[in-house]
Amino acid sequence: MFRFVTAAVTLSYLLPLAIAQTPQTCASPSISPAAFAKTEFDYVIIGGGTAGLAIASRLADNSSLQIGVIEGGIYHPVEPLIDIPGRCANVGAAEGNPNFDWAFLSVPQPGLNGKQMPVPRHMLGGSSGLNFLAWNRASIPEYDAWLSFTSSFDWSFQGILPFFKETTTTRANQTNPYPGIPDSERTADFDPNLVGFSGPIQSSYNDLYVDPVFPFIETMNSLGIPTNPNPDNGTTSGIINSRSSIDRDRGVRSYATQYYCRSVSRSNFHVLTGAQVTKILLSPASHSNGSFTAKGIQYAVNSTEFTVKVGKEVILSAGTIQTPQILELSGIGNSTLLKSLNITTLVDLPGVGENLQDHLFAGVEYEVKPGVLTFDALHNNATFDAQQTALYNKNGTGFLAAFDSTLTWLPFQFFLNATQTAALQETFAAVPVQNGTLQPTQHQIQSQWLQQGNVPHVQMILHNSGEVPPLNANSSYFTIFCGTLACLLHWLSGKTLLTGHINTTDPLAHPVINEHYLENDFDVQTILSGVKLLLSLQDLPPLSGIIQARNAPAVDIQSDADLINYIRDNAASSSHPAGTAAMAPRAEGGVVGSDLKVYGTTNLRVVDASIMPMIVGANLQQTVYAIGEKVSSDPT
Repeated sequence: MFRFVTAAVTLSYLLPLAIAQTPQTCASPSISPAAFAKTEFDYVIIGGGTAGLAIASRLADNSSLQIGVIEGGIYHPVEPLIDIPGRCANVGAAEGNPNFDWAFLSVPQPGLNGKQMPVPRHMLGGSSGLNFLAWNRASIPEYDAWLSFTSSFDWSFQGILPFFKETTTTRANQTNPYPGIPDSERTADFDPNLVGFSGPIQSSYNDLYVDPVFPFIETMNSLGIPTNPNPDNGTTSGIINSRSSIDRDRGVRSYATQYYCRSVSRSNFHVLTGAQVTKILLSPASHSNGSFTAKGIQYAVNSTEFTVKVGKEVILSAGTIQTPQILELSGIGNSTLLKSLNITTLVDLPGVGENLQDHLFAGVEYEVKPGVLTFDALHNNATFDAQQTALYNKNGTGFLAAFDSTLTWLPFQFFLNATQTAALQETFAAVPVQNGTLQPTQHQIQSQWLQQGNVPHVQMILHNSGEVPPLNANSSYFTIFCGTLACLLHWLSGKTLLTGHINTTDPLAHPVINEHYLENDFDVQTILSGVKLLLSLQDLPPLSGIIQARNAPAVDIQSDADLINYIRDNAASSSHPAGTAAMAPRAEGGVVGSDLKVYGTTNLRVVDASIMPMIVGANLQQTVYAIGEKVSSDPT
């Protein structure tokens, strides 16, 4: 049976929330588009997502400032598809739903056998309301690497650490029950020097764990892969029990709308929803250095255009896909592209929309023996489902309040021998780089990490449910996803730069997104090496004792060539796009400086995941919140 830690178990496929299990809600935005346009704002934030709401809320703490937020989506104060964490029923179910998601698609990807990849986001709270709840951070060297692109404003691990803490309320009085952790270290990850206890976002361990979790960890331990009791200290390698952004008191998702709620009652804080920004209005700066000053913002609501003036600063937090779109529509970007669309170039920044990075994964899936409990029981066992639904409605505990949390971060040296590791290093060394971009510096940093083995290269995620079809409706499964941290999670290395650009002057049109997934052999070989490790687990106890059969890849897929084709057919994005307005020197393709102000402007700043010069090997939400918190602490 599943393992309790401090709670019992819950679920229904699309169940209404009981009053006790509603999130901490607040008044819906009420300002009209016309009234917003007439307000004299000091700061206007474009995008009410993860970073945008964080920085807006903190700026509004200064009552002498007028703060405005323009968001294309709407506020969902009580919405089961967003709020209920429960695996299979709700997490991820909102993706593709037009009420919550723009439903962006990439262009067909040759490296994925022509598949188009969805890129979800669109609501107040942004992707923090759509993600898979994982609350973690990357290793020290990954943040410290940002200093290779900018030497001021301290974007190192230590420079960001106070803002990881600022955003978080870590649930106290929990212990980490994972195998491989000495009893003396089961509360190691509660160090107040590392985690926060008074921030807007709740983070917590699960209160229960389904059957595959402990056998998986024990099997990985038997291979010499350790359990890491305290990854928040910046040493992330090993198996971790990732906290989730879940409010355990209510059993619901905790996301960026909590920043909105902490400020909505303030008279100087105004959020306009359902409005799409069409252009930032820029004028030549008063001093004659060729710079431009943002004076206002154009936005559309139901086909009606409005303009709002801005006194101090425009903060662009529209996300990795739409931030470059808005910059280009406003005349900031590659002059060749802008000229082709008859857009007047104000600031020639070829790096806008380039350097797109993401996390890509492929899964190995096993059917479990009868009686082994996974989250699949919530939709293939009506009696169990009813019991869990009643429990959740009663007190917000159980499976609806639980989620997958077992993550493994692996340097190659943790699971490959010296010959295999050297071969992958040689493959990486042969990856071409483009001068005049961030790639030469990125490649040099990555090469050092590969040689030193102090940064994870591969991530594995245990999902305790069936994810890869075909699935038997009456069976239960677990799926382990493997993704590459050495390249895809740090630098998607393709023969062509990964891009997100406009191809029309229509501001409502979706941008062109091209990730160039799996277009070089290093990416392919890295995922292949991880998949092979996961396939070997089926014969190793104690995990082998709960496995009925291998479901994916099919048992007749054995050769490397066939496994690679399986990966290309089944790989999926973690929806962690980053890097398209990179913080880096302008001559190397940077878009913003260390203060996140756009080059060639005096008061236009980008604050979202697009500023990352190298994406970090972590689920991104905690880092993005911290970026917003850090900038709001010193917005000058």
